[in-house]
Amino acid sequence: MTFTLRPALPADAPVFHPVMMAAGMDPRSSWSRTTVDDVRWSLGQGGGFLAFIGEEAVGCVGWRPDGRETLTLNKLSTRPEARGRGIGAALVRAVEEVAARDGYARVLLAVSQYNLAVLPFYEHLGYRVDGGAVYAHANPHSPPPVVLVKEVGG
Repeated sequence: MTFTLRPALPADAPVFHPVMMAAGMDPRSSWSRTTVDDVRWSLGQGGGFLAFIGEEAVGCVGWRPDGRETLTLNKLSTRPEARGRGIGAALVRAVEEVAARDGYARVLLAVSQYNLAVLPFYEHLGYRVDGGAVYAHANPHSPPPVVLVKEVGG
């Protein structure tokens, strides 16, 4: 079954949030404490995308600028029953296209210490761990995330 992507706006937070929560993130992660209002705020700082199979939202990703050179990717999730169809990779590519279109040099993302199993997924898409890069929105009450970066132009 095919999927479609569409931009996600702050008003889409009530649709976006349950998709994000379906990721099954470790409850120790700050991700698991994200509210609909947090999603609304985050989408308002930049934007995002929702993936649909038919009328059902099955994937999401957000993005926001972090300075002139960096676009930060966040909140990537695909519902477990929809995984393995390329939805996550398509959502990442959509953010990379925004970054390239808008003149950012790189896309940055942070991976929770509680979710390190996703590192090979991002590395397969060309992201590299960057020990010198800073994730501006790290939760001070959580272990420092692993920061990955991909050059996209600029």
